[in-house]
Amino acid sequence: MPTAVGRAAGLLLLYAGELLYVPINRTVQGGTELKTPWDGLLPVWPIWAVPYTLAIVWWIGSFAWAACRMDETRWRAFVAAALLTMLSAYAVYIVWPTYIVRPEPGGDSWASGLLRSIYAHDDMYNAFPSGHVYNTMLIVFFWWDWQPRLRRLWAGLAVVVVLSTLFTQQHYLLDPLGGIVWAWLGCRGGWWLARRGPWRAP
Repeated sequence: MPTAVGRAAGLLLLYAGELLYVPINRTVQGGTELKTPWDGLLPVWPIWAVPYTLAIVWWIGSFAWAACRMDETRWRAFVAAALLTMLSAYAVYIVWPTYIVRPEPGGDSWASGLLRSIYAHDDMYNAFPSGHVYNTMLIVFFWWDWQPRLRRLWAGLAVVVVLSTLFTQQHYLLDPLGGIVWAWLGCRGGWWLARRGPWRAP
């Protein structure tokens, strides 16, 4: 298969994998609320809906950037890691549903309106592990060595996205922690497949 076609196929797989989140989010019911005593100390801060939303745009662009520019072994590792992470997280969402009870954002500011829109289009399920965090951390882990001159940017983006999941009340504290661990395990699995497994580069 020509490299360009293979890259395009890998990119489409990543986007299709991301879209699987939506029907699962709409259909799961019941489950566990992973709220800790510390979660009650976190305020709702509607302005954090902005980085929360923009993170999705960043993922889309980052996936395309990787498809165009990454070396073959790293690209294969990234695709494998992303699919492993997403699909295993989806299995958790289905087998062991978790949810978050979200407050009603007060006020009539544009930020409060944006947060209400997020709540309206993203049900309260699929909480653990946080998809926002594992997607972000997958990029950070791979870009850390691929684009090392921008490490401060990657670290800053990781912190901002994690905080956005908490201050929008889209997640409890355990959810982003789970997302970080999920991404790390996915990266390990992706690199194993790219170097020694059936997805290894020729």
